[in-house]
Amino acid sequence: MDYLTNCLACNSTNFESYEQTIAMMHQNSPTKYNFDRCNDCSLVFLNPRVDEKELGQFYTASYLPYRVEEAWGKYATFVKQDQQKIDKKRVRRLIKHSNLNPQSRILDIGCGKPTFLACLRNKLQANLIGLDFSDEGWKNDPDSYHNIDLRTGEIADLGNEKPMDVITMWHYLEHDYQPQQHLNQLLNYSHANTKLIVEVPNFNSYTRKKFGKHWSGYHTPRHTALYSPNNIELMLKNSGWKVDEILTYGTLNPYTLHWMSLMEQKGINWSDSMEPRFIGYVLGMVLNAPLYLFQNYFSMGFMTIVARPL
Repeated sequence: MDYLTNCLACNSTNFESYEQTIAMMHQNSPTKYNFDRCNDCSLVFLNPRVDEKELGQFYTASYLPYRVEEAWGKYATFVKQDQQKIDKKRVRRLIKHSNLNPQSRILDIGCGKPTFLACLRNKLQANLIGLDFSDEGWKNDPDSYHNIDLRTGEIADLGNEKPMDVITMWHYLEHDYQPQQHLNQLLNYSHANTKLIVEVPNFNSYTRKKFGKHWSGYHTPRHTALYSPNNIELMLKNSGWKVDEILTYGTLNPYTLHWMSLMEQKGINWSDSMEPRFIGYVLGMVLNAPLYLFQNYFSMGFMTIVARPL
């Protein structure tokens, strides 16, 4: 196990145990994992953490994000269409916060299955780079990602790469074991006007308060830190970045967190087919839609941060 002696956001040593949860979206296990909370900046972080080389046991073939067709059966097309809507929202977010041209350079960190970059490629001409620790997201479908520079490795492996105009992190930072170090490394691939766009779960949100230890934003033990607006801004500052804007929402529908949290509360077997649950999922989304319309004013589950080098 990997024990932290300093807060990931403010580097304080003043923290204490806050919550214990079991592994989420995983086979049933009695093991509980501890989250500490910093008494100085209120960051909630996993401590101790699973050793990085052992994380593979939590990313098995039954892991829900890896098995769209298998998990949702005859409803898989609807799930794929939803991902396309998410990608389009991300493209619009990027375009809104940057001035792009065919020479622009865009880096997506933690690109996974790089559908966002493919959507961006179809919208505009630019130099697109995707970085992930694994090529599992694209190796079996290379034709879908032509004209995209996809790489495996860490940020430091970018080498002598030219500066980027936009760097995106869509639900990457909450997984990062060394966020300050990696954010600081990104300055080597930035210029004065580079925009950094980060989307993460928001600990200070309605769904977290509603579901408590069952909140799927913990995503135990894959998520190492649960950020709130104040501490993510502080961490970015400590890493050499200045926050321009923090939005109370992301590109993901906050009902997604609601439903997954409800399923965690019920203790479902995540390796089972989700097909029988699809109608209930849609019905719940419709019934809760009026509430989640308020995400533009109060965070319901996610937040988006736009920053630039200090």
